[in-house]
Amino acid sequence: MTPAMTDETESPPGPEDHPSGSPPGGGGAILDDVKALFEDGRTYAEAEFAFQQSRLKLVGHHGKWIAILAGFSVVCLVIALFALVFGAILALAPLLTPLGATGLVVAVLLALALLLGLLARAHLRGAARLFETEEE
Repeated sequence: MTPAMTDETESPPGPEDHPSGSPPGGGGAILDDVKALFEDGRTYAEAEFAFQQSRLKLVGHHGKWIAILAGFSVVCLVIALFALVFGAILALAPLLTPLGATGLVVAVLLALALLLGLLARAHLRGAARLFETEEE
């Protein structure tokens, strides 16, 4: 038999023969690709972080003005409601006397507060029912 036909001949070294598991000639290209991919990922993450940070600053700036303007809006609304109550008392005073007009306006406001409180309680109970667990 010729040496080419026997199993004892040496075969060319394969990836399993190299200590790192990669072929000795082509390993550098793969490492370079992995390094480039890692650097691209890092660059992307840094750019995304900077973008989100600037976006958050912009939202914070708008949020500050939203809070300030909404606060002034609520103050104006409360003042308008006081003016409405005072005007109602003044308008009813000739018909019911100042004390009677005050009593009527206070009674109407208390009835409205009671009605709104009962509606709020009903909605609260409805919302609480959504979180109850069924026991069988």
